[in-house]
Amino acid sequence: MAPAQKDEGPEAKGYGQGYQYFGMALNFTVAILLFGAGGWFLDGVINTRPLFAIAGAFLGGFAGFMSIYYRVKKDTEKR
Repeated sequence: MAPAQKDEGPEAKGYGQGYQYFGMALNFTVAILLFGAGGWFLDGVINTRPLFAIAGAFLGGFAGFMSIYYRVKKDTEKR
């Protein structure tokens, strides 16, 4: 049996970069959903619906955006 080939061509690098971008988009989406759900839970506890759910979604969007911003900034400094 032949040893497995290591693909390091442009297609392999492109797929790897695509998965990184998909991971960042997923991170952004999950941050919005988690912060929004936390706000919704807090609204249910203190009966202020939908104040904290909306604020949590915006806070999650900001946190997700900043995560992407710092990741891109770090990647551009490497080059």
